[in-house]
Amino acid sequence: MLVSTPLIDYEGLAFREGEEEQAIPGRLAFTLVHLRFEYADGVWEFPLARLTLDENANDNLVFYDDETSWWIETADRRVLQDVFLCRQAHLRAQARNLRVQQESRRSLKYALYFLFAFAAIFSVAWLMVRGAENFVANHIPPAWEEKLTDNVIAEYPKIFILETNDPRATIVTQLVARIAATLPASERQYQFRAALIDRREPNAFALPGGRIFVFTGLLNRVQTPEELAGVLAHEMAHVTHRHGLRKLIAAGGPYYALRLFISDQQEVLSTLSAGSQMLVGQYYSRDVERQADTVGWHYLVAANIDPRGMVGFFELLTESENADYMPSMFRSHPATSERIASLNKLWADSDRKTGFVDLSAELKKP
Repeated sequence: MLVSTPLIDYEGLAFREGEEEQAIPGRLAFTLVHLRFEYADGVWEFPLARLTLDENANDNLVFYDDETSWWIETADRRVLQDVFLCRQAHLRAQARNLRVQQESRRSLKYALYFLFAFAAIFSVAWLMVRGAENFVANHIPPAWEEKLTDNVIAEYPKIFILETNDPRATIVTQLVARIAATLPASERQYQFRAALIDRREPNAFALPGGRIFVFTGLLNRVQTPEELAGVLAHEMAHVTHRHGLRKLIAAGGPYYALRLFISDQQEVLSTLSAGSQMLVGQYYSRDVERQADTVGWHYLVAANIDPRGMVGFFELLTESENADYMPSMFRSHPATSERIASLNKLWADSDRKTGFVDLSAELKKP
C-alpha cells in the first residue's frame, strides 16, 4: 500500500518580472516535479527543473522561472526544508547555500549583540572604576600624600640625591612660590617644595603632596625663566590634580583601594607605596599630560607670567628629541609638535596677551 506524502503549502506571492506592484497573493506547494501556486482564480504550475532559488533584499525567498519570467516569493523559510524541493539537486544546493548564509547572519547578529552588551558592561564598569578612583583620590588628605612621597624617597635613595650647592635652586624655589601663591583656593592645600637633582637629562617631575624635583640638565637647557616656569607649572598641575595618586589607585584596583580607604592610614600608605616605582618612572597617559599642559598654562597666566615660556621649552625639546639624553618620560608624552600646537591655540584664544611680569628682572631683586 502506497502512502502519499502530504503536500505542505506556504503563503506567498506571484508576479511577472517588472510587475511587482501587481503581485498576486496565494499559496505555494511542491510536488515531485512542480511548484504549484494556487490563487483565487486557479492554479499555476512551474517545473522545478526550470526554477532557481535565491533571496531578495527583504530576506524573502524567491523562485524564478526564466522561461516565463515569473517570480514566486515567500517569507516562510520552512520552504528550504521541504522534502520535494530537496529532491531537486540544484534547488537542494541553493537551499543549502541560503541556510549557510542565514546561519552566518544569525551568528553575526549574535556577535554584534554580544559586543554591544560587552561594550555596555565595560562602559558601566569603566565608569565605576573612575568613580571609585575619583572618590578615593579626592578623600585622601594631602598629609597622606606627603607621607607617601616620603616613603617613595626612602625606597629609592640613589635617585633622590639632591644638589644643594647649585645657586639656581633659589630661582626654582622663587618661581614655585610665585605660582603657588596664585593657585585657586581649592588647590592651596599643598606645601610645594622644590629641589635639584644632579642629572644631565632636561627633566623634572613631581610627587604627590607637592614635592617637585628638577634635573640640573633642564636648568642647563632652558634659556629664560619663563620656560622654567612653564615646566614647573606643568608639574604643579600634576600635583593639584593628583595624577600620580590616581595612577597608583587605578593600578591597585578600585575595590581594593576602597577597602583600604576604610582601613587604617598606615595600611593605605603601605599599599600605595608598593606601586611607587610608577611615580618614579613618571609615565602618564597622553590625556593626563595634555591636562597638565592646559592647567599649567592657566597657572602661569594667574601668576602674571607669560605662558608662552611653556611653548618655548617644548620648542627646545624638538631640537633634542633624537638626542641620547632625551628623557624617556617625554618620549611617552604626546608628540611635542602636538603640544605646541595646542598651547599656541590657547594663546590665540586668550583675552590677555600683554602686561606679564619681566621674570629676569624680578628674580634679580634681593
